[in-house]
Amino acid sequence: MHCLHAPELNSEMVMEVVQRAIKTTVEAQKKWDSVPLNERIELWLKAADLMATKYRMHLNAATILGQAKTPVQAEIDASAELVDFFRFNALAVKDLTRYQPISVKPEISLNSMRYRGLEGFVAAISPFNFTAIGGNLAYTPALMGNGVVWKPSDTALLSNYVIFKIMIEAGFPPDVVSFVPADGPTFGEAITTSPHLAGINFTGSVPTFNWLCTEVGKNVSQYLGYPRLIGECGGKNYHFVHPSADVTSVVMATIRSAFEFCGQKCSACSRMYVPQSLWPQG
Repeated sequence: MHCLHAPELNSEMVMEVVQRAIKTTVEAQKKWDSVPLNERIELWLKAADLMATKYRMHLNAATILGQAKTPVQAEIDASAELVDFFRFNALAVKDLTRYQPISVKPEISLNSMRYRGLEGFVAAISPFNFTAIGGNLAYTPALMGNGVVWKPSDTALLSNYVIFKIMIEAGFPPDVVSFVPADGPTFGEAITTSPHLAGINFTGSVPTFNWLCTEVGKNVSQYLGYPRLIGECGGKNYHFVHPSADVTSVVMATIRSAFEFCGQKCSACSRMYVPQSLWPQG
């Protein structure tokens, strides 16, 4: 288990820790991939129950304290959505296992398929604004047999670390997901220069994901396989106002959408289209 955050560490020391976490996780993944899928699913459901009951208020409080959410917002994020991710993903895996390739004459030849984790490690880089996304980005790849090196956002360390500890309590092997707080550029350099990089699971800004894609492209000949890149980046959400709209409702809803949670939601309104008939003249 690697968990590090010390402001006095220089970039060389951080790089060494990330590289050590990669090595540990790559080794742990080999054993983890042999754990039967149904056992992994049971572990995920146990963790979801812990999140929904024993640690529900703990997750909410950590999200309020570390990410400036209101109690209602924290409940929606850290409790409801995080638990939903774990339970729905476990259900999705069960659905996957129901499928097997068609065997026209099974008495002669039998086609079968087994889901395997990627050889190497998946780098999970999670955002500051949603606790649930941190747990989803790091642990959903692990559910499918992958080893994960998880870099949480600096401003979401507390809630993300609570998730990490819950998983350990549920019985998850500690070295399969390495929790490694680090500065972005150093972490990015460490993962993109490792020959064992198997994938990047990312939510964050467009420039950061562009940089990661560029670096992977530069180093593609050095990898043992072809890394999978998954990125969810920021957008421009808008309000499109109809001429029949109630102006007071529009104003209140737009202010709330744009500035609730300091405007740091993925769904924050950042553009507005207003008909001339409703726009103040003069």
